[in-house]
Amino acid sequence: MPSVKISVTVDAATLRELREFAGNDANISALVNAGLERELKRLQFLALLDEMDERNPISEEGRKKGEELWQRIESSLMQARSRRSPRKKKASA
Repeated sequence: MPSVKISVTVDAATLRELREFAGNDANISALVNAGLERELKRLQFLALLDEMDERNPISEEGRKKGEELWQRIESSLMQARSRRSPRKKKASA
């Protein structure tokens, strides 16, 4: 697929942290593209859910159960450090 060159502005702290974990030679363009692809899929999925809800609306009870399930899932997610994640170097004393 052909590529298009664009200019993006990113938060300096986010970029600094990305480089810390991915390395200074990380392919930022590929990472931005992957992020855009994930966001596009998320938006397409939300549009599908909206369309499904429009065709066959969920009951208030069903919506409440879904929200409760989502809260349980979300609260159980932990940001676990991968064994592959680079270790921060300790400062010399």
